[in-house]
Amino acid sequence: MANLMKTLSHEYPSSYASVNQARRHVSAFAAQCGLQPPDISDIALAVGEACNNAAEHGHVAHGHFSVHCSFNGHSFVVHVKDSGGGFELAGKGERMEPDQRGMRGLGIFIMRSLMDDISYAITDGGTSVRLTKIVSPNPATHEHSQELFEHDSSHHSALGCRG
Repeated sequence: MANLMKTLSHEYPSSYASVNQARRHVSAFAAQCGLQPPDISDIALAVGEACNNAAEHGHVAHGHFSVHCSFNGHSFVVHVKDSGGGFELAGKGERMEPDQRGMRGLGIFIMRSLMDDISYAITDGGTSVRLTKIVSPNPATHEHSQELFEHDSSHHSALGCRG
């Protein structure tokens, strides 16, 4: 039996207040797809970091960032895109000794550590990050996860989730 592609798309105001909302939407969608809690935690943290970057580096007056997720039964992919000026990627996310790094700048390193693949596209129109997690959903938890997602979705009808 072929797996159906499941997707989620949403746009958020370019602000730090939106980061938590985006992270929760992606986590609920991952649970609805049947992903295991450790994978959901990794995805939530990586997406939070990507959305923080979008809110900070991609912020433009009255701007937005978008989150698009897809799951094909094997790969959970998240695209976070903003319309800001971006940032210089060179040297970001590399391994450093704790005393060499400051209090900031660990977001890309965290995303790379948690996800199976991460890629960027930085253009004049904004920055897009693609996060991929290779997963094996547990069918036993899918029914309970679906109930949780439906409950959360009733509060967030603008999720745009379809499967």
